[in-house]
Amino acid sequence: MSARIQIVDDEESIRFTFERFLRAAGYVAITAVGCAEALARLDEASFDVIFVDIILDDGTGIELLRAIKERGLICPVLMITGEPGVATAAYSIRLGAFDYIPKPINQEALLGLT
Repeated sequence: MSARIQIVDDEESIRFTFERFLRAAGYVAITAVGCAEALARLDEASFDVIFVDIILDDGTGIELLRAIKERGLICPVLMITGEPGVATAAYSIRLGAFDYIPKPINQEALLGLT
């Protein structure tokens, strides 16, 4: 069975690119536009990895990371952002993020994280 990966980003181009790269590598890639949709998808199924953008239309990636951890879900969450900052990176790692990745990310780097 292929690993299930969720991509949470409000930018359609990022969701499309991640989804295309991951599916081409044989993964099951499921996208979500924001926090509410991501949490609804987590209620429906489990994921092996979750990529979460820091800035979302209906909240922040940090809020989503907290909600994932509060639900007791054991799954690596990798934070992605177009505006990398040491303070945000350190904070997300302290909250339980597996890693913090600056955009843009290429296919080879993305697949190396899964």
